[in-house]
Amino acid sequence: MFSLTVPNMATKITKTIFRDREVDEDRFAIVKYGVEIFLVNVTKGIIVYLAAALLGMLWQTLVVHLSYLMIRRHSFGLHAKTSLGCTITSVVMFVILPYFVKVVQLSEWMIVLISGLILLNIAIFAPSDTENMPLFNAQKRHVLRRKSILNTIFVLLLMLLIPIGEIKILILYGMFVQVIMIHPWTYKIMKRSYNNYEKY
Repeated sequence: MFSLTVPNMATKITKTIFRDREVDEDRFAIVKYGVEIFLVNVTKGIIVYLAAALLGMLWQTLVVHLSYLMIRRHSFGLHAKTSLGCTITSVVMFVILPYFVKVVQLSEWMIVLISGLILLNIAIFAPSDTENMPLFNAQKRHVLRRKSILNTIFVLLLMLLIPIGEIKILILYGMFVQVIMIHPWTYKIMKRSYNNYEKY
């Protein structure tokens, strides 16, 4: 129901933004599109954190989400093809799976091993583009890879310094989810195009 009203809300907000100025159709459409994306993301966030609250998973979801976003901000990766698909996937990844993952116990050497594998995969596969956002610029890809590696090292060091086992596991899980999102095997399984900048 809400998704049907998003374009109308975006139109009203965009008109408010430009109420004292004249603007051409292209500029209006670009801003409206940005407002729509913002509204959809806010809606998804509310649904995810509402589901987390219902399961008593608010802080656990936040820990997973932040560790995931810290890596994803420069490594990019797969997106769901629809807003509904994204919302469902987000609830599963950030609420339902962490509900079970939080009780997993790993030895220190297993945590170090998994951390090393996560860093290795980020170094090899980040950044990963999509069909809609191919990363043509080789210099930009190099910068994004470097930033992804640095972000990963930062989050891993933070995780290793935290003495609480449950938080360590949740941070590790959030990072692992992002590795899945950039891995070529995932693209292949989902039948999505990989390294799209090579195809144009």
